[in-house]
Amino acid sequence: MLVVAALYLSAALHFFYIWLRIWLKAFQQETDLCNQQKLICMKVLIIATIFWPLVVPISYLHRNKEMELLASLIPNQLF
Repeated sequence: MLVVAALYLSAALHFFYIWLRIWLKAFQQETDLCNQQKLICMKVLIIATIFWPLVVPISYLHRNKEMELLASLIPNQLF
């Protein structure tokens, strides 16, 4: 399980590094935004990048719990 977590974390960090780099270039080239708007956008991107690797596994676990509960309530139906 530790190996899977390490692989997920390394893939997520690599993906988000590339994603953040692309969006940083897009914001630097944008001319319609003032500096304050660019700063707010950068903060949102940084916060989203930090919390995305945490939110996805939690959402997946929550969804699995809901499916297990639903399967236990309706045992004759396959999911």
